[in-house]
Amino acid sequence: MERLGTLYGIGVGPGDEELLTLKAVNVLKKCPVIVAPSAREGGSSIALDTAKNFIGEDKEVMIKHFPMGGEEQEGKIYEAFQAIEEKLKEGKDVAFLTIGDPFVYSTYIYLLRYIKEQGYKTETVPGITSFCAAASLAGETLVIGDERVLILPANQVDKITDEKFVVIMKVYKLEEKVLNVLEEKGFRYTFVKRAYREGQEVLRDREEILSGRDYMSLIIAQRD
Repeated sequence: MERLGTLYGIGVGPGDEELLTLKAVNVLKKCPVIVAPSAREGGSSIALDTAKNFIGEDKEVMIKHFPMGGEEQEGKIYEAFQAIEEKLKEGKDVAFLTIGDPFVYSTYIYLLRYIKEQGYKTETVPGITSFCAAASLAGETLVIGDERVLILPANQVDKITDEKFVVIMKVYKLEEKVLNVLEEKGFRYTFVKRAYREGQEVLRDREEILSGRDYMSLIIAQRD
């Protein structure tokens, strides 16, 4: 029986190559095929840029476009699956790179469904999440003691109830709504953009946040 390749999902962290784990680096060294996502057709990949210094010139690198949401996203994910499956059938191990952690708001989750349905072996290497990186950069506590932390996308900020610690993801273009809700509920908030990447900023002033909005950003909030 011919050997089939294994798909490795690799979290590369927030964007600083020094925050890749040793396990991630070791897996990259052994996989002959590297697949990285791009938000734009023909665009670059933040995940690939983060890991590039650990990828040898002998590797086959594929950048696949993954649009955000809609029917087009599903089609592109399936196209990526087909390209990866071709390599797995050749017996080649494939590393799929993802910014942050593979199981936190990642396209990898959808891709993995197709891979598992076909019975291929998979292994996932965790990465430092964006909100953990942002908390470290800003010096902000995420959660403490017996409290709980709520992590949610900005379009569901109205669902905050009695939590004391909140992380709000995907805040781009929804900053004003998020800040309004947080202020109404008595939260102190910290806006972090591009944590551990060029252009990183930590902002706590409302007007600075609204004028400094960025796609790669989130908000950490807490109240007494």
